[in-house]
Amino acid sequence: MLDKLYIKNSFVFQEFDEVENNYWFDFKQKKFLHNIDTFYYSVKFKQDFTAGSKDLKVKHFRKRFELLGMEWERLNDYSSGVSFYFDGLPGTLNYKPFRYAGFYNVMLECPELFDIFLAPKVPRSQDNGESVTCECVVQIRSYMLWMYGVKLAYERSFEYVQAIADYFGLDIQFTQENRIDYCWHSNYLKNPEKFFTPENFYKMRVDRFRDALLHTSKKGSEDYEIDYLALGKRSQKVFIRIYLKSKEVVEKGYKPWFFKVWLFNGLINRYDLYCYEYAFLKHSWKALDYGRLQYYAKFGRQKHYVEKCRRILANEEDISTDDLHKLADLLTPPVNLIMNVEFQTMRRHTKTYELIPFFDYSNDLTSRRIYDFLDNRKLICDYLTSKVFRLVELYEPGKNNKVKSRRDYCAFWKALRNCKITDSFVPPEDQALVRTYTRKMNSEVVKARAVKAAITYGIYTRGINEESPLRDCFEALCMMNDNDVQDAIRFKEKKIRQFNSDELADTMENAVKRSSNLMFIDKDTGDIIFS
Repeated sequence: MLDKLYIKNSFVFQEFDEVENNYWFDFKQKKFLHNIDTFYYSVKFKQDFTAGSKDLKVKHFRKRFELLGMEWERLNDYSSGVSFYFDGLPGTLNYKPFRYAGFYNVMLECPELFDIFLAPKVPRSQDNGESVTCECVVQIRSYMLWMYGVKLAYERSFEYVQAIADYFGLDIQFTQENRIDYCWHSNYLKNPEKFFTPENFYKMRVDRFRDALLHTSKKGSEDYEIDYLALGKRSQKVFIRIYLKSKEVVEKGYKPWFFKVWLFNGLINRYDLYCYEYAFLKHSWKALDYGRLQYYAKFGRQKHYVEKCRRILANEEDISTDDLHKLADLLTPPVNLIMNVEFQTMRRHTKTYELIPFFDYSNDLTSRRIYDFLDNRKLICDYLTSKVFRLVELYEPGKNNKVKSRRDYCAFWKALRNCKITDSFVPPEDQALVRTYTRKMNSEVVKARAVKAAITYGIYTRGINEESPLRDCFEALCMMNDNDVQDAIRFKEKKIRQFNSDELADTMENAVKRSSNLMFIDKDTGDIIFS
């Protein structure tokens, strides 16, 4: 969380009027946003899926996916998946070979939304009785959870599972949680490296984990930042991570829609968004300070500093990383950092929960466990942030208890626990905006990569030259022969399957405005190469 004083002391704030300052720099201080970021659930069928099963429905199930596997092998490298569809399935899925835990070897993908993993054969129980292994596991991806909310995401994915079960004549016995990640995004901490120093952290933490993993990264020439802290291991019942979420989005170059989610919920302001977009397109966290200079160069009022920023951005003036940061702090406010506190809980931990039945789900017994689990989210979060792991106040003689486990929560942890536990989602009227924004950001990243590749290709083919980058792009296209075109067609067919048709249903505005007016003509023959 940024102190308003940092914003008001910056040159750009003093140069703006009240309306401009409210537009660019307004945000909610000490804000927390909770959601479930990852959700796996398991589905158990009543039929016998063990190796020696004589159930005809199970045999039909296995045969169908064996044929799909053979088709995938036939298509070889040019296929990212074989289409899987039948009447009654809500939408087309992609079949992919997959192997996990020795028996999950079928994957049905709904691009960007969820994946269904199936086990045609499951092992018997330890006493050689009926199998207790679930034949189906569904992973709901974070985009679907944040866009539509956990409950709706579950119901939409389960429609596909139910349709598959009906198609093969299978009966669903029950569904249950497999893994759930509870997360809290926050702009509360202005200086994470001070708050999470080993000296402070070990004096505040109350838990049963043996150790903690702390990762730092270089900041300037002499400073550092703490961007990742973990307790436990991913394979354990509970795994806790506290890390710089905004840095992860920028550096990994994915999930740019988080910027809009944070903006909608007041964790960042429009100025933060501008700087984050700049760094995201540069694929560099260090570019954040350059983004701040870019902002001042565009909106600042002092000509001397505006010109200085432009020279630095154009590489006409050298500047050290330390001086760059000082200049950015002088001209613009610091950017709100988004931390993520995440509890990864596995079935081995959650199966012991005695859930309170807040509502009557007697009409939907197969999904009862899931609905009860989601209804108990507040109680589960309170338990995780109190009994499993918590941060307490530092010891102050005469003010609080010397015994660490008896102290009250620190202010940061109190705010986290007081966060409203609701099903976070993007309102339907804003979903199209988020989709368009995500497409725009991703397309800009791909465009930059394509242009750089074309320039490199031009240097390889024509040697060191000073031709226009536009010519390099044209040359790269014109060098394609028939085999290249056929390979490109197959690659496009493969790539199309990797995207969700509902998310990319139409042409982005102004995306093909220029290309539709272009034509390639062979000057020697007059033949139209492309139009």
